[in-house]
Amino acid sequence: MPRPRHWADDYYGDLYYESVADLLTARMSGFEAGVLRQLLELGPRDRVLDLACGHGRHARALSPEVGLLVGVDRNPEYLARARHSGAVLVRGDLRSLPFRPGSFDAVYSWYSSLFMYDDAENARCLAAAVSLLRPGGRILVHHDNPLRLNGKREAQDAWDLPSGGRVEETSVYDPGTGRDSCTRRVIRADGSMLAGVAHLRYYTPEEWSGLAAGCGLEILRITSTWQADRPTERLDDDAPDLIAIGRRSA
Repeated sequence: MPRPRHWADDYYGDLYYESVADLLTARMSGFEAGVLRQLLELGPRDRVLDLACGHGRHARALSPEVGLLVGVDRNPEYLARARHSGAVLVRGDLRSLPFRPGSFDAVYSWYSSLFMYDDAENARCLAAAVSLLRPGGRILVHHDNPLRLNGKREAQDAWDLPSGGRVEETSVYDPGTGRDSCTRRVIRADGSMLAGVAHLRYYTPEEWSGLAAGCGLEILRITSTWQADRPTERLDDDAPDLIAIGRRSA
């Protein structure tokens, strides 16, 4: 039975791609892929799953360096853009992943792709992703840092696009629920407009402990992109993001 339409179907389509395509450069994607490679300790024989791979920007950088990289995404247009990434591409939903348990050595989800639902569904999505790991396999989940957002609960931004269009965005973070509501609008050069609202859940390091305990995951480290090479440090309250690295229990 088809799932009901979700806000992500509208937000993570042309709206998101057109608003960030010029920002997500090969240099940025390569840097982020380096963080993934380091924190997941990826090797040349590893089987790796990219959850919500989008247009394949991380897969493109990582696929030459691992044994197999599989990208899964629900958006067929994104998968079409990822066709030259070197990854095996699969259309699928994070709530019902089409893979056998224990199929991968490493799994990653970059930038809030995994936690788009209520807490119970988010926990099920994480548990499903962990189940795809072999015993001892690693998972990395990346999202915004709620400790930083506690100090800046509302934000507005706007930027011009190379095409002549413009992006306008308003974000409101609720520390009581850990949810960020991001309203984004793209005004194209021809006057047409795209708009949508994203509702994303960001978990604190303490909440991550509870999530992990519920799905047989051992948290190895909570860090950020700017602290990835400093393993002894706790997550900085001002860090731009949060990265949770865990290992599936044997």
